[in-house]
Amino acid sequence: MNDNRVYQLFDKYIEKFEEINTKHEEYYKWQIAKAFKPAMDDALNASTDDFASKLKDVRKLSANLIDSYTSPFNGLCVFAKEEPDSVRQMFKDLLYTDDDGDIEARRVRIVDFLRRSHALREKYSPDSFLYKDDYHSVTGYMFLYDPDHNYLFKASHASKFADCVEYFDDWGSGDDIKLDVYYRMCDQLVDHINHYDALLKTNESRFAEGFVADVGSMYPDHAKHILAFDLIYCCSTYNLFDGISFIRPKSSEKHLILERKEKAEELYEKMLEAKENEKLLLEAKSFVDAKYVEGTCLIHKKYGEGIVRRSDKGIVIVDFPEIGEKKLGLYQSVATGIIRIDKKTYTEQLEKYIDYLKKESSIKTAVSYSEKQFQPYAEYLD
Repeated sequence: MNDNRVYQLFDKYIEKFEEINTKHEEYYKWQIAKAFKPAMDDALNASTDDFASKLKDVRKLSANLIDSYTSPFNGLCVFAKEEPDSVRQMFKDLLYTDDDGDIEARRVRIVDFLRRSHALREKYSPDSFLYKDDYHSVTGYMFLYDPDHNYLFKASHASKFADCVEYFDDWGSGDDIKLDVYYRMCDQLVDHINHYDALLKTNESRFAEGFVADVGSMYPDHAKHILAFDLIYCCSTYNLFDGISFIRPKSSEKHLILERKEKAEELYEKMLEAKENEKLLLEAKSFVDAKYVEGTCLIHKKYGEGIVRRSDKGIVIVDFPEIGEKKLGLYQSVATGIIRIDKKTYTEQLEKYIDYLKKESSIKTAVSYSEKQFQPYAEYLD
């Protein structure tokens, strides 16, 4: 995500904040979110005879935030007159059940909800273009019920916003949306929001005395998920993109960017692995340095017992009674078993490090190589 672009959009949103709320009353999203859950709970707990009517009240409450010209929410109200228990269970069992933040499980339930909704549409309104639920409507039902743990998806707005801020992960289309990919973009947006003081202060004014709407009528939005959607929506609706030069990549170009991003992530992981091995190699060397200090008794594979006279920078000078002093490469000698200390605790501790000492040369080469491989792709890593 291009930080500079994100902050440019934030500044434009701040600049138009008063117009957006005073003239266009976009604060209504917070008001709907405040009233939606109590009304929906009332509907879900209503009798079978009253459910469709109560659900229609909830639909009216949601204004145009969910229903467009195809009116999917109105369709569910129509279907609820015919099969109230079926529609009720779709909401309760699929959308309003706790998943402990498992986005994949949430996606699976959305797919099931869509499948059931499409089946009801085929059954009761087969020849009409109306009443078709999609990811926008279903994420809308979830978002308004629990804004702190859901995001509202509106494809055209989200796609243009993503192009502007250079978020090129492909979340798919139609009924095949990768929810985790879209949520990841929104999570990154919220993270940027929480680090931009000017926007936070502007948003706080929404809940202060003197704001155009009654503060008590609006959802507090502590998670900033409503604000995130409002930003995405307002960027397209009120042309906050104006003055920001960006090209909307073609699908083939996006595919290439995604391939490079995946390559960047792969090379980054390899670089981290190489650096972790390098860290453990240094830890191994420190361990050996601490053991082979002046006065240490050791055993040489060929010369027998000896005493360390000096050890410095990987070189050890050992005095052997029969042949005098010998200069040895410390780490290589330890790694190959040429020298050892005859203590059980030492042998057990060395076991943790021996492989890193043996691979010293390849570990150093891997770090250098992985850094060079990753560098050309670094710009593609978020």
